[in-house]
Amino acid sequence: MNPSAKINLEFASALTVDDNPQALDLLCTILAALGIKDITRCTSAAEAMDVYQRRRFDLVITDGQMPEMDGYELVQWIRRTGPPEGRHAPVLVFTAHSRRTQVMRARDCGANFIVSKPLSPKILLERIYWVAKATRMFIECDTYVGPDRRFKMQGPPAEFPDGRRRDDVAGDVKTVAGENMSQEELSAMIAPQKVSL
Repeated sequence: MNPSAKINLEFASALTVDDNPQALDLLCTILAALGIKDITRCTSAAEAMDVYQRRRFDLVITDGQMPEMDGYELVQWIRRTGPPEGRHAPVLVFTAHSRRTQVMRARDCGANFIVSKPLSPKILLERIYWVAKATRMFIECDTYVGPDRRFKMQGPPAEFPDGRRRDDVAGDVKTVAGENMSQEELSAMIAPQKVSL
């Protein structure tokens, strides 16, 4: 994040969800230090759903792993079944297990970002800033509701021209190698094939 970038969070409202009281305390302390005054704490996804039906939030931050209903299911509920006026709220999922499968779950449920534990104020502020400055369209279809994930061969997303990670390549480095494959060609590649032994 650019050191000169500024964001005022004084009037933002945040819903925080974590079944671990110590982790929830830490998250709320960080958010308060970043200037957010209106912070609602929930210790389960069910409690968060109940609160979310009664009021709108500017930001939702949830733990990914929780008993009974996890954070990914909560995000999916917010995006697909929750109150229509709250479906586009920015959502961050944090997790101690940032394996590829967890990142894919966060992406597929409609979260804006996944953040690895331990949380740091710098990273959390950076992700909030990225969400605030995001220009991605919001997609609503039968199988997905959330920020547009289609980047194709255009390099990093528009809101991150220098990339999100050190190893991101610039958009002008990649060029399309040829015509896109047809649906028939794609289907043929992934169709089950008989193999003779």
